[in-house]
Amino acid sequence: MCRDGGFIFWKGIDMRKKVWLFALAAVLLVILAGCRGNELPDGMDEDKVSSAGLAVMSQLTKDEYEEVYDALREDVREQTSADAIEEMMDTATEGRGSFKKVKDSMVTGVTDADEPHAIAVIGAKYDKKSVVFRIAFDTEMNLIGLDVRGK
Repeated sequence: MCRDGGFIFWKGIDMRKKVWLFALAAVLLVILAGCRGNELPDGMDEDKVSSAGLAVMSQLTKDEYEEVYDALREDVREQTSADAIEEMMDTATEGRGSFKKVKDSMVTGVTDADEPHAIAVIGAKYDKKSVVFRIAFDTEMNLIGLDVRGK
């Protein structure tokens, strides 16, 4: 701060630029406030979806493909294999190094589909680049979908 109480970076800027900076800051605030996902289907809990998604992501990063495959709901399991899950992970993480940490996560709902469900979206940091995990659960918290892609 300056001696007269104003911020140093603010002092040399004319009024027109101050208005534009304020408007830009307001727009960014609105955008950031809108980063929440869509409403979850009735009866689903955001914390439960988030923790279940993180648990599945953890299994995937530890190469526990059979365990993830076994956790899939039966009708979904019939459409894939543990080898397909492993191939998806290999493709998404190729050239990225090893998993380091979760960068961010959110939960979003899909209520206008044939089957309402929730998706845990998790950004993961690897040695070289990031990977995004999308892990879907039905309203009974059965694992019904996986999507893993390099960012």
